[in-house]
Amino acid sequence: MEITNLLIGRSVTIRANDFVDVPTCGCIRFIDAMTNTVVIELDAPLKVGNFRYEWAIASPRLERDDMDTLSKTGVLGCGITWVPSIRFNRNAPFDLSWWRGGAAAISDVVLD
Repeated sequence: MEITNLLIGRSVTIRANDFVDVPTCGCIRFIDAMTNTVVIELDAPLKVGNFRYEWAIASPRLERDDMDTLSKTGVLGCGITWVPSIRFNRNAPFDLSWWRGGAAAISDVVLD
């Protein structure tokens, strides 16, 4: 079975960072194996300003990091972008073409 299939549905924690000062829990819902990017559905919506975030997209920071790294070590250093609920599209879950700044940080995604 592919590693990506083993990771879908797994609970993860996004460690505290410059955007949120407490760990954020969620579940991996989508994986793009070509870019090693994961979409995380947050367990509890995050409200910041006028925005409600229910999703986060995590992309590895280093070229050597991929889904094998996450699977074997349980930790993946990432750039995280939180996606407002009004912007998330289940038919294109990795789409960040609308993003122009804000709601992003460097952090780690940790398997629970």
